[in-house]
Amino acid sequence: MLCLTLLVAANNPIKVKVVDENKEPLIGVKLIEVQANEVHFTDFDGEGKLKVENQTKTFLVEFIGYETGYIKVSPNTAQEEIKITLKKK
Repeated sequence: MLCLTLLVAANNPIKVKVVDENKEPLIGVKLIEVQANEVHFTDFDGEGKLKVENQTKTFLVEFIGYETGYIKVSPNTAQEEIKITLKKK
């Protein structure tokens, strides 16, 4: 299970890139904000955007056939892009 804590800039959406073990982008990965039950999806390049304002947020990362995990994103330090590699079940 994936579990990361990341520190990111507070005001800008954070770019997320999700790939498989071969570095291929994964299309349609669910990025679910746990506290708000808000869902985001990755696009054709395996990219998505997450909003983190003034509090740490937890996102569930879910894709059929791959291990499910969580990432925690905190608004303390700048980070341009979050890169996530999912493993097949």
